[in-house]
Amino acid sequence: MDIKVQALLLADHIYRDHGTGKFVIAGTFHQLNVAAFPATFGRSVGVFVSLSNVIGKKSITLHFVDATTHEVLLDTRALEIFGNDPHLPIEFAVEVPPLPLPHAGMYWFQLKTNGIMIGSIQVFVYGPPENRK
Repeated sequence: MDIKVQALLLADHIYRDHGTGKFVIAGTFHQLNVAAFPATFGRSVGVFVSLSNVIGKKSITLHFVDATTHEVLLDTRALEIFGNDPHLPIEFAVEVPPLPLPHAGMYWFQLKTNGIMIGSIQVFVYGPPENRK
């Protein structure tokens, strides 16, 4: 049974409420605006992940990829997850450091388990309004 990605979200802030165990996700986005290129986005970014059909131990990694060149610009350390019931979701959040942005255009966050991509989300990056097409 293949792992199913139930959610893959980018957000300004993600935290887990200690009282309820629920994740609180604020400021979801798919676009970044910067003043000039090359740039480094000025703060960290949160990535929320919800997976189902996880059986046994899996190694999860997240990669930030330039969609134009397919160059991996940022990798996360492997996160070990474990599931024993395929119906119970495995949920977690990852805080990634400020993103390197060499140019305007499309980028991907790719989610991989044991080296195999299981999901991705696009991020569109724009420069100043006068430089947009």
